[in-house]
Amino acid sequence: MDICRRQNPQGVVVTREPGGTEVGERIRDILLKQVSLHAQTELLLLFAARVQHIKAVIEPALALGKTVVCDRYQDATYAYQGYGRGLEIPLIDALTRLLAIPSPDLTLYFDVPVDVALARRAGRAADRIEAEGEEFFKRVRDGYRFRAHSEPERFVVIPAAGSLAEVGEAVDAALAGCW
Repeated sequence: MDICRRQNPQGVVVTREPGGTEVGERIRDILLKQVSLHAQTELLLLFAARVQHIKAVIEPALALGKTVVCDRYQDATYAYQGYGRGLEIPLIDALTRLLAIPSPDLTLYFDVPVDVALARRAGRAADRIEAEGEEFFKRVRDGYRFRAHSEPERFVVIPAAGSLAEVGEAVDAALAGCW
């Protein structure tokens, strides 16, 4: 979860990626349906949705002094498309620079072992990405962990294998004093 914050928030905008806008939701539908997409196509669709989201939701909210809480953002692209799909990180870096994608002030990374995550998902219908195998999700987790280790000033790792109450307490502790 990425949080862009300002000193005196005038409210909170909660949003998600992909999605958050009409265009983004349509792209989300394409990304999550059981269709065959090349990894680079998936990446470019994510960036298209992100630019729309930034211009239509994130930048206007921040300009008004609001706090933006986004379920997934740029780090998810590095984890899923870079580490999970095996796309080159320099390609993601180049697109990020070219499109002037702003970095969040704070990222909460909910770290859960892959076997626990898969057990929690058992019995639910899976979308295209959720249907990926255990090895894919191990690579995704490795990607998130690498990014959290590389930018400890921005990331807070939330151990998420415990109960909802335990995770909530960790989130409260991570956000204490943020605003």
